Amino acid sequence: MNILKQYLIEISLPSSSKKIFSRLKDLTPVLLKKLDNKILLDYHRKCHMLYQAHIKWKDRDFINSIVDIHDMIVKEMERRRFKHKSPLKKI
Repeated sequence: MNILKQYLIEISLPSSSKKIFSRLKDLTPVLLKKLDNKILLDYHRKCHMLYQAHIKWKDRDFINSIVDIHDMIVKEMERRRFKHKSPLKKI
């Protein structure tokens, strides 16, 4: 994510969302493989929480970033044979 885009996302979010998003945006597939199931599912829940809280603002870049992170988490969940029935859609 480029610096300007990151700045625009950060200034438009409440501080609680900024904290959660800053943790999520640092995730990588390699890091996800190292997480235990509880933490992985917590990150998944946080993606849904942010998505639902911000979808009404129609902030395309932010929502699409959350969906990309969510998709990466879902791939790891599926690798662990978890069932996933709650996809998020880009806008």
